[in-house]
Amino acid sequence: MVTRINKQKPGKIVKPGEDFEPWESHNPVPLPLIWIAVALGIWGTALLLQEQDSKVVAQAEREAGEAAAHDAAEGGAALFLANCSTCHQPNGAGVRLAVPPLQDSEFAKAGPGVVAQIMLRGIDGPIRVKGFTYDGHMPSFAEALDDAEVAQLASYVGARFGGGETVLAPAEAAQLRMTHSGSGSWQGGAELASLVADLPPQPPMPATAEAGLDPAISDLIFAGKGDVWSCASCHGGLGQGAENTPRLAGLSQGYIAKQLHDFRQGERHNEHMSFVAKGLDDAEIDGLAAYYAGLRVDSTAQPALGGDLARGEQIALQGDWGLGVPACFSCHGPSGFGVGAEFPALAAQQPAYVASQLAAWAGGHRNNSPLGLMDRISEALPEADRRAVSDYLASLPAVPAPEPQAMARIEGGEDEL
Repeated sequence: MVTRINKQKPGKIVKPGEDFEPWESHNPVPLPLIWIAVALGIWGTALLLQEQDSKVVAQAEREAGEAAAHDAAEGGAALFLANCSTCHQPNGAGVRLAVPPLQDSEFAKAGPGVVAQIMLRGIDGPIRVKGFTYDGHMPSFAEALDDAEVAQLASYVGARFGGGETVLAPAEAAQLRMTHSGSGSWQGGAELASLVADLPPQPPMPATAEAGLDPAISDLIFAGKGDVWSCASCHGGLGQGAENTPRLAGLSQGYIAKQLHDFRQGERHNEHMSFVAKGLDDAEIDGLAAYYAGLRVDSTAQPALGGDLARGEQIALQGDWGLGVPACFSCHGPSGFGVGAEFPALAAQQPAYVASQLAAWAGGHRNNSPLGLMDRISEALPEADRRAVSDYLASLPAVPAPEPQAMARIEGGEDEL
């Protein structure tokens, strides 16, 4: 309640009437305060204009920087990480006895023109790099990369790992593509010696003699035997698989034989495969395993489960130690090449099949992995992560199995294993 003092009677407080309106006199604002307010307003306006100008300049600089990075050799760094680092490693060190190094290698030092020609054709057969011999398969990147990307990546490799300063132009990469179109892969270091001056002696390509397919094994694959249906009826004529039927082409002979033995002995469970495996003898199992291990065919797999490919790549390359999950490639080899009879190739495998096997391990329905590794890993992965890594593996190019050199030597009568 508002009250007022009676001036005639200072000791008495008088209540205001109903029509009383409170008011307060206003003192004038000090002039210095007005000047400060005006100055602050001018300063703030100037800052806004300056910030706007800075944004315009920064945007222009960023666009110019992106264009320069795209054209420079260093622009190939991202391409290298995406296409090469899983095999050759981010530091170019390679994998001992499996993948040749790029760092200070004779081929990186030869310049981006040589690197581009290797990228466009790929390599099959033995190659000697920095004093060590490697014998495997490098796929061609002619379909995966356009001319500008080939030029950027080759220039990056030549500069980063070879110490050169030459930059390959996209037009030069296009000319190299035309020159080598339809040439097939380089036949080891022996053929590459024609590109690189003063290259150390390279191992020769092995003889290509191959034993013909046993008619009995051919019948098993394409016609079946008795009540046992043919392999091709499910896995396809070239063993590429489909949907929940796995790709067999390029898996190691030891791995395929082990799985067939496990199906036959009840150590791995699948009604159809158990029936087929029980109808095979040891020689037939070995013959089928050798056939599919030697197949070199393209991938028919593609992401189909709606998985997060970036998350799948992380699991495959780095793992997730928060879940206690190691990288897939730490056991299954660079780029999912596969390692021996225990760790199969994962690259280009059908995604529905991979996801179903991960679920089977997690649920205790499959338990024939070494030391129970896959049981624990699969159980730790959420279902979304299983789909993600399955789709990512399906996006990788197929890595063909090495040529059966031991078989060629035996057929040639040179030696025995």
